[in-house]
Amino acid sequence: MATNSEKFHGLINKLQVVLNDIDYTQKACVQAGKMECQLLNYLYKIKTHANMNELAKVLNVSHSRVTRIMDNLVNKSLVTRRPSDEDRRCWFAEITPKGAKLAYNSQQTVVDHQEKIISRLPKNDVDNIYKALKSYVDAYEEVLKEAYLEI
Repeated sequence: MATNSEKFHGLINKLQVVLNDIDYTQKACVQAGKMECQLLNYLYKIKTHANMNELAKVLNVSHSRVTRIMDNLVNKSLVTRRPSDEDRRCWFAEITPKGAKLAYNSQQTVVDHQEKIISRLPKNDVDNIYKALKSYVDAYEEVLKEAYLEI
């Protein structure tokens, strides 16, 4: 008989598959790469321009990697890039209407999937399922923080 730890491990592996599918759905917004989609979704979320250093931090990648990602998005007319008025070395990125539409559609697809999933759950259990999942994720984050502090 499986221990609770083994049961949770198996369930989390299945959850990772589900989350990877969600990632794939979002990735389809650009049809080129996960980072491009993440950058596009970030620009859509903030509803303003962002400088390249900020984008590198958000994506946790190098400045040169952000530049390559930006080049791809600019070539697809999903993002515009302009230099700063104060500092010639600094560039800003802003999502275009075409990019915003793609980001919105990508996010809406995820929301639609979540609504379909929730509609298949027993209505009386939805709040309890959310609370249980949130408790697990919160505990998981605490353990990770503790582990990183030990390093």
